[in-house]
Formats: sequence, structure tokens, C-alpha cells
Amino acid sequence: MTAPAPAPRPDRGHSVTLPVAYLAVATAAFVLAALGLPGLGGVLAGHYYQPRLLALTHVAALGWMTLAIMGASYQLIPVVVERRLWSERLARYQLPVLAAGVIGMVGHFWAGRWTGLAWAAGLVGLGALAHVLNVALSLRGLARWTFTARGVLLALGGLTLTVAFGLTLAATHGRDVFPGGVLSAVQAHFHLALLGWIAPTIVGVAARVYPMFLLAPEPGGFGARVQLWGLGLGVPAVVAGLLVGQAALLLPGAAAVALALGVHAAWVVRAVRSRKRPALDWGLRFALTGTAALAPAAALGTALALGSGRGLPRLATAYAVLALGGWVSLTIAGMLLKIVPFLVWYRVYAPRAGREPVPTLAGLAWPAAERLAYGFLTAGILGLALAIAAGAPPAITAASGAVAAGALALAAALGRTLLHLLPRGSRGPVTAAVPAGR
Repeated sequence: MTAPAPAPRPDRGHSVTLPVAYLAVATAAFVLAALGLPGLGGVLAGHYYQPRLLALTHVAALGWMTLAIMGASYQLIPVVVERRLWSERLARYQLPVLAAGVIGMVGHFWAGRWTGLAWAAGLVGLGALAHVLNVALSLRGLARWTFTARGVLLALGGLTLTVAFGLTLAATHGRDVFPGGVLSAVQAHFHLALLGWIAPTIVGVAARVYPMFLLAPEPGGFGARVQLWGLGLGVPAVVAGLLVGQAALLLPGAAAVALALGVHAAWVVRAVRSRKRPALDWGLRFALTGTAALAPAAALGTALALGSGRGLPRLATAYAVLALGGWVSLTIAGMLLKIVPFLVWYRVYAPRAGREPVPTLAGLAWPAAERLAYGFLTAGILGLALAIAAGAPPAITAASGAVAAGALALAAALGRTLLHLLPRGSRGPVTAAVPAGR
């Protein structure tokens, strides 16, 4: 275990608007996905393999989660590896390509039209691989490979394979080319994205930012190795087991992944207990609640792997809600509530601190909106998973409404912070204060 990491300060040559652009587009995608939920009550109560659910899933997984992860990484990489991003220009060009590809894919899924889907998927693949290249070249020649750097590298491999798999699915739609059939291929693609791309990113980044925000020790030693090896060995086994329908691969792989994520969750609990920062703001509450959602998601995922959910597809949908909505989305929302004020403060107020009145970092937040977002999203996501498992459309619609309200409150909280980027006259007077950590 190492000492808590000091709060990072952006390199003066590092662009703040680059990660902010990604995070803003990602938040818009989250709101769009949440607003689409209430009208899909009957669809969510049925089988998960339906065009509109595929559209909704890709808005969430690509537009919200992937773009948020990329935006956060463009802020954190210079801090974590202590070197500039290889090409900010490439990252800027990559965003509209990704956005156009996501819009094209979602539009094709929503309309149930497969002609042209491969072209839209190709744009997403091009943008994603540009990210892989950019980050890989940023890590090239790294002298000290920290736990976070290794997690990011593992995630880049997962993203590359996820993109290749997705392009294959788009190009072969309607043809029986997978050993276990198209549903097994869809499940394998989902888990490759969730466990191969998103999970290593969350685990790796959490190891750097949670100690910074909680003032707690970083993970190390045997526990860190279990997390990396568990994901590195377990995810390929899970994906292969799903593809070929072999429990001999699926179950050991699922056990390895569960062990890795269990060790991660245990470390988060220890970090919270040993923290030196007594108060938990709403950003940390979001992130820690996301970690807590790992338990029910893992339990339901294990049940599905053992076959107890076979023949009941809505349990698979409930599992996706707990994993993507509970663990991933709440964690990302918490990180955005920490990262966005940080970026805005150092862009707008750091150059003026000490020469004129500036707000504190905490002063850029909107606690009332964050509280509403937390209440609506946590209750809505849990209620949505339960309602889907029960196959109750009215309850699904009610829970979906709560999720939509929470997404709007989160967007309002982040939007108010981003208003500080506007010229001073358009955002009102500034309260005198000195900068302080959140």
C-alpha cells in the first residue's frame, strides 16, 4: 500500500476544453438514453434482443460510457503517466467521427434497418482505434508501469477486441457464422465491452483518483495483481465460453472476473474506512454507490452463468441494468461531478487566484441538483432492474421516469458548472474565496 496521491494539477500546456467536450457530449447521450426509457416499458419487459433495445444500449455504452471514459482519460493520462497526450489534434478530430458513427448506428437499430449499419459501425471503429493509438503512443516507453497504467493498457486491448467483434457482428448480420448462434455472439460482445474495456478502466482509474479524493492509500501488492490477472485471464474465458456455449470455459472465467471485481470492491471499502477526508460529497457518494451495485450485478450474472436464468431473458436485461446503470453509470456520474469542476476551476480561476476574488472548487458545484440526481438515479435504476425482472410494464415506466429525472438533474448540475467557462459578465458576480479541494 502506498501513501495517498496528492491532488494533481493540469499541465499548463494541456487542453482543458478537450476532455470537457467529450464529457459534455457523453452527458447529452446519457440524458437521451434516460429520456428514451419511459416509452419502452413494454419492450423492456420482453426479450432483450429487439432493435430499440439495441439502440438504447448503444446510446448508453458508446455515447455515454465510452465517450465519458475517453474524455476522462484525456484529462487523467497526463497526470497518471506524467507526460503529454501524444496528439490532442487527433483526439479532437476523433470526437465528431465517433459521434457521427454512434448516431448512425443508433438510428439504424431504432428503425430496424441493417443496410448501412456496417458503415456507421466503421466510423465508430475508426474513432475508437484512433483513441487506442493515441493512448498507446502516450504510454510508449513509460519508465514506471503503475497499477493504473497497466489497467489502462488492458482496457485498450479490450476496446480493440470489442470494436473488431462489433464490426464483425455488423458485417455478418443475418448470417449464421457463430458457433453458439447470434444470441451467444451478442452476449459475448456485451461482456467483452463491459469486462474487457469498461471494467479495467474503472478499476485502474479508481486506483488513482479514489485515494486522491478520499485521502486514502492506493491499492498494491497481491490485491492489485489479482485484479489485473483476474480480468486479463477471466474475460477471454467468459467471452469464449459464451461464443461456443461451453460452461467449462464460462464458469472459471466468471469466477476469475468475480474475484477481481470483489477484490476491487473490498479495496474501495478499505479506502473509505481509512480515509482522512471525513465528509463524502455527492460525487463520491455516486461513485461509492456504483461500487455497491457490483454485488447484486455479480450475483445475478453468476446465476445466469450457472444457467438458472436460462429461458427468462428479462433477467439478462435486469443484469444489464444493474451492471451498466448501477455500477458503470453511477461510477461515471460520480467521476464527472469531481472532474468537471476541477477542469473548469483550473481553466477559469487558477490563473486569477491570489490576484482577485475567485470561488472555491467546491463552490462550482450545485449540491441541491446533485442530491436530486443521486436520489432519482439510485432509486430509479434499482427499481428498473426489479421491475424488469418481474416483467411489470407499469413499474418499468415509473422507474424509467425516475431515471430520466435523475439524468436531467445530473445534466443541470454539470451544466451549471460549465457556465463558468462563459465570459464573466454572462455568469453573474463571483463570491470572494480562495481555492480549496473538494
